[in-house]
Amino acid sequence: MRKMYRYLLIAVLALCLSIPALAAEAATIALVPLINNVQGDEIANQLFYKSAIGAINAQQDYTIVDNDQITAIIEANKNGNKVPSEAALKKIVSEGKVDIVIAVQLDELHDDPVFPSGERYVKLTLRGKAVAYNGITGKYYQHQIFSDTEIDETLTSRWDWVHEEWERAVRREINRILQVKKVMVDAPKMSKL
Repeated sequence: MRKMYRYLLIAVLALCLSIPALAAEAATIALVPLINNVQGDEIANQLFYKSAIGAINAQQDYTIVDNDQITAIIEANKNGNKVPSEAALKKIVSEGKVDIVIAVQLDELHDDPVFPSGERYVKLTLRGKAVAYNGITGKYYQHQIFSDTEIDETLTSRWDWVHEEWERAVRREINRILQVKKVMVDAPKMSKL
């Protein structure tokens, strides 16, 4: 009889511990298509989706919503070649029944040689804007995307450095919007000799 009560107690305890996990639901995200103001750069659009979706899917608590209804609501709230306003983002959240909406605008993306310089350096020019509205917390996010990194030109000859930096900027903005914190691992301490 005692064993039966133990098994019953274990079953009830397991059920009680699993109920909060069943109740937790992932936050839904609507991703507005990239507002690309850089003429002739279609690779930036593809890399935007790749980086943004990858950064969102790397988090366990978020799910991307993409259907005809969301697409129609986003199209109805477009702001030309600029990111939607805060009011438009709120409207997308309420009408689309999503928790978060994210929009990114790209204005400049290119590299130029740095003159005068004793070495051959190139300078990246990356300008844009990221906005988001979180319907759960009611917070509006706005941030300027900016980079003017310089690098030795010989290091850029084997890969598309400009678009790699664009991907990095997109991931960084998505992580800022989702408030992802990096976990810092302490390096092993070396003993003194």
